[in-house]
Amino acid sequence: MADPNPRASVLIIDDNVDAADSLAKFLRVGIGADVRVAHDGEIGLKSAVQRPPDVIVCDIGLPRLDGLQFARQLASLLPEKPLLIAVTGYGGTYVESLARDAGFDHYFVKPADPAVIERLILSAGERPRAPD
Repeated sequence: MADPNPRASVLIIDDNVDAADSLAKFLRVGIGADVRVAHDGEIGLKSAVQRPPDVIVCDIGLPRLDGLQFARQLASLLPEKPLLIAVTGYGGTYVESLARDAGFDHYFVKPADPAVIERLILSAGERPRAPD
């Protein structure tokens, strides 16, 4: 029997190990999210393609494949785009504009409030999904 309340699946991509692990723990405990963590853009992209999440929380300044490149490549590899949330140390309207152009739905400068991210993840479950 299918779970009537499936947990949100979340992929966190951040090269700051402590920040990624702290947010992952917060989301697991707070909303019971199924959370995976990657610490560079290439591994994050492989993980997202192998098992597409509902939500991706991604840093912009990542090694090997930055967050902007990640978002652009992801759009061409998945039939349905997950909710993309940028959480980055880069502030300013220029970088935010680049992030939105790359496909991010939300943009936060670190340190981002994990409760706000949690609310966005919960609201992602309410977004209309494309029919199978």
